[in-house]
Amino acid sequence: MSGAMANPQRKDLNGGGLGPPVVVEGHDDSPTAWADLLSVMVVDDDLDWASECSFTLRAIGCTPFVARSSTEALYLARQHQITIAIVDYQMPEEDGISLIERLVQQAEEDDRQLSLIMATGYASLDLAVAAMRVSVTDFLQKPIAPDQLREAIQRIYGLRQSRKTRKDLVDRLSLLSGDLQRLASLITPEQEGRARSPGRASEVTPELVRKQIKIEARRRDLAGGSLFGDSAWCMLLDLLLAKMEGQMLSVSSACIGSGAPMSTAMRLVRRFVETGLVHKVPDENDRRRDFLVLDDEMYALMLEYLADTALG
Repeated sequence: MSGAMANPQRKDLNGGGLGPPVVVEGHDDSPTAWADLLSVMVVDDDLDWASECSFTLRAIGCTPFVARSSTEALYLARQHQITIAIVDYQMPEEDGISLIERLVQQAEEDDRQLSLIMATGYASLDLAVAAMRVSVTDFLQKPIAPDQLREAIQRIYGLRQSRKTRKDLVDRLSLLSGDLQRLASLITPEQEGRARSPGRASEVTPELVRKQIKIEARRRDLAGGSLFGDSAWCMLLDLLLAKMEGQMLSVSSACIGSGAPMSTAMRLVRRFVETGLVHKVPDENDRRRDFLVLDDEMYALMLEYLADTALG
């Protein structure tokens, strides 16, 4: 398809070709309350898959729009104030990464908030990292189950509705540290002064953090690794150790160290960066790679937490 679209016509989703954009009206069959204001665009030339996505989106109360080309996607995003775009990597005119860059630029020009999900049947670490670099919020591998799509939309909605997420996480960790100190003072009153001493955090060594990482790895291996792992905590421990030793951890290394599937690990990285617990730093020698650095406040809180729990 070439040229600008002056007045696109509505069509049935089963229409073929790369003609005018397909617009699917939302309906009210048991909509989810949080989704009723979300306009979601599916960008894919595979109409069967787009139809399945639209059905799921309508079921949770979103209003879905379908674009079968880059030109349609850019038009619909601006015309209908799209809030979420699900973009397939394999597009006929250009790849999904390039299209996402243009959608982000357009949204910035319009002063419009746009969240992005990348979908692909050919997931790889390089592609996942590239997607994160262009502000993709979530990364889904085809075939995508309806529950996976619904959860991805929910995650985006949660990020939008709770700009206090970072503060809440930090506050909860602070409260947990305080609760542990109070509990320790009740059990062993004679150790209260030691437990409350701010110098305790300085007793946490890289060796102790390595020991915690090994403990988490062993726990993750129980029952085949599917029941007892805590991928988020494993990733934070790796980042803590790197910061203690004056190093920076690459995104790929952090994902591998978490023990989670790559798509899950990339969502964790995205959530940590969004909430400010972790900062992303470009590699000056290789612009294709990013490093992750633990936030200073989170670093201090983790040291306090480990001092309370691991040192006793």
